[in-house]
Amino acid sequence: MLDPRPGQIETMGDGECVTALRDHDLGRIAVVDRGVRPLIFPVNYFFDEGVIVFRTAPGTKLDLSLGASVGFEIDGWDPVQGVGWSVLVKGIAHDITQPRGAPTGRMRYWPVRPVAPGSRQHWVGIWANEITGRRFRTEARRPPLMAQRA
Repeated sequence: MLDPRPGQIETMGDGECVTALRDHDLGRIAVVDRGVRPLIFPVNYFFDEGVIVFRTAPGTKLDLSLGASVGFEIDGWDPVQGVGWSVLVKGIAHDITQPRGAPTGRMRYWPVRPVAPGSRQHWVGIWANEITGRRFRTEARRPPLMAQRA
């Protein structure tokens, strides 16, 4: 990733956003509960072919995401360089637990590895309608928090 000028927020290019999504495996899915309350859940995921795939157990996340417009976000922060970035995906979530064709069947073989304990038998795919990203640099570079406490 290119470093932005200090004090500026810059837009990340499409290729940079896709690379970031492919290079990471932990993000957050945002859903809306009864059209009122936003809820955000961390998930381990895999991204390819414009689709984010994650596994989950029955519950709120599964109930509110299927067939709905959702947001998905990843981000990063380098405290030494003072550079932060985020990528936001907007799309529709679909149940791919029982694949209906070759593309969704293939996704079930993607390396989605949940780290949270418990069974994650439901597969969800988010088809990206829009992917955007931005990054910034702080004026002053700060040492990592652990170094400040020492």
